[in-house]
Amino acid sequence: MNKIIAKKSISSDVVRFEIRTSMAVNDIRPGRYILLIVEKDKHGIPAAVVKFDAEKGIITVLVFVADRYSQQLAELNSGSEIYGINGPFGYPLLIENFGTVLCVIRGPGAVMLLPALASLHSAGNRIVTILSARTHDGIQLENEIRAISDEVIFISHNENRGEKGSVCEAITQTLRTTRIDQVFVIGSATIIKDTCVHVSKYNIPIQSILYYDKTAQKSGHGIYKVSVPGTSRAVCVEGFDFNAWYPNLEEMIKRFGREDDIQCNTISTKDVNIPL
Repeated sequence: MNKIIAKKSISSDVVRFEIRTSMAVNDIRPGRYILLIVEKDKHGIPAAVVKFDAEKGIITVLVFVADRYSQQLAELNSGSEIYGINGPFGYPLLIENFGTVLCVIRGPGAVMLLPALASLHSAGNRIVTILSARTHDGIQLENEIRAISDEVIFISHNENRGEKGSVCEAITQTLRTTRIDQVFVIGSATIIKDTCVHVSKYNIPIQSILYYDKTAQKSGHGIYKVSVPGTSRAVCVEGFDFNAWYPNLEEMIKRFGREDDIQCNTISTKDVNIPL
């Protein structure tokens, strides 16, 4: 039994659902995700769990509306049944009181980051968030992120609102002026790569979530693989989060695509000192 008991549109692209479910929810942690299946034999829609009540069997999820499958889910209302919930998938992020944390978010990656931000905030961290998108309309969960960040830097490339310059310039400026103890980056392969190469010389630990906002095909879930030191990771099975000190950043770009509108100074990945 998976019944929607509450629904709220956070923006034109993000919907929040409260769902009463019979699935075990104790293993849900920031960095992990679930798949919502609207109908039998339909594709699974990835969703981030922002809150759960194990006693009542209620989960609160955020869904980014990216295609017709997630649009079908977004059109459901309170009282509607969801055919199935699979997961949770992936490994949880490491959350503790690091000190000051820099979080870099690109576009809809905010949907996956919000549970991590809330946990980092609860753990006592000071949070500096760089939030970017092509346009300001593409910035997701602004109010929610503001509420749990100590400082927010907006980068909106094609509109006047937001800081001028690139995400990478904002990262470099922040690292020069603020002691950062841990970096989290959530978004495309491009933003993970660019964050990694700019942070590398500061020798700061990085955790990352590769946010691939495509509905998981029934036959294709688990085919996306990336290489990390000593192993091969099936991202959609083992999780979108992995150690961002990545030995082959260009491989990740080839597999998961490049965002052409991100303007960063070119840094050769061959020059990055990657700790094993």
